[in-house]
Amino acid sequence: MEQDEQYLKKRLLDLSRRADNKNIVTFSNFLNLNELHIFHQISKEFCSSFQLSGGYCHAERQMAAFVPDALYYAWEYPIDAVLFRPINARFAEDLTHRDVLGALMHLGIKREMLGDIIVKDLEITVFCINSMTSYMIDNCTKIRHTTVSGQKTAVSDFSYQPKFIEKESVVSSLRLDTILADVCKLTRSAAQKIISEGNAFINSRRIQQNDFTCQSGDILSVRHYGKFQIETSYGVTRKGRIKYRYKIYS
Repeated sequence: MEQDEQYLKKRLLDLSRRADNKNIVTFSNFLNLNELHIFHQISKEFCSSFQLSGGYCHAERQMAAFVPDALYYAWEYPIDAVLFRPINARFAEDLTHRDVLGALMHLGIKREMLGDIIVKDLEITVFCINSMTSYMIDNCTKIRHTTVSGQKTAVSDFSYQPKFIEKESVVSSLRLDTILADVCKLTRSAAQKIISEGNAFINSRRIQQNDFTCQSGDILSVRHYGKFQIETSYGVTRKGRIKYRYKIYS
């Protein structure tokens, strides 16, 4: 894993240098949460400015654009959105994110070429690097047992408002291990194990300190458990315990 991280750091720094030296915008592939954490760790070493986008406002997987200071032309991200629908809605299965990702990777498409996958009712939107668009549309004709058709759709036309389940709770502190244990319904020791193994992220940055203090508005992502938004400013109980609310992304 360390070798992969070193390769990613080298690749990102090379892209930044190329943007600065050639005065062009360069792009990474889509970065996952762990890769975004590494990106932010080395951001002060970049030779150019940068921007991040996943194609829409709430994207988790994002692409980095390295932008030279003396840029003289307009540019846009090489991101397309492909909309898949079942050919016959009557016989369509209830497809999941895992089903869609499996079908695409079975076609030989690497994960880093794909951004977020949004499954909403019978419509599936896949964000991808634009060099993959035609190949996906031509070859992804079946997901599980459901025959589908795909078409390119304008990224600017896509809108998505995540659904939340809102809950209230009381904790002894706003330490990360305490909050994580509460929202994921785990023991404190299980939460600490998740954190120590690098599977907890605050605002896309990996946090491995149990005593990290969560702030109101923080987005907590926990591998294999989900994503949560923390709202902390709701006062204390008579016994001094902290009232807070959290939203579960559904």
